[in-house]
Amino acid sequence: MDINELKAQLGNRIRTFRNKKGYTQEQFCEIISLDQSNLSNIENGKTFPDMVTIHSMINKANIEPNFLFGFTNDDGIKYTPIDYEIFDMIIKMPKETKVKLKNIIELIK
Repeated sequence: MDINELKAQLGNRIRTFRNKKGYTQEQFCEIISLDQSNLSNIENGKTFPDMVTIHSMINKANIEPNFLFGFTNDDGIKYTPIDYEIFDMIIKMPKETKVKLKNIIELIK
């Protein structure tokens, strides 16, 4: 795995956490004391967060370190890169589309 893939995966995990908690970028930045453009660059895989930001995410936003670094999700299950891609697509869908997708998944599982 190259460095760009690592940045992208870390950014996806942070975005997934933020969206799961229902925070906008602006709200999350206020919690962790970070500039919104920096968060955007992190979430888009352009940069890594520095240690102060990581510390704030863990201690102020209560991100579980194992989740942040991709060891496990909140349930102890390891996510793969495709999982994060799917989560990101779903998060951006309108509610009606999510309901249809849920019905399709229930039919095929």
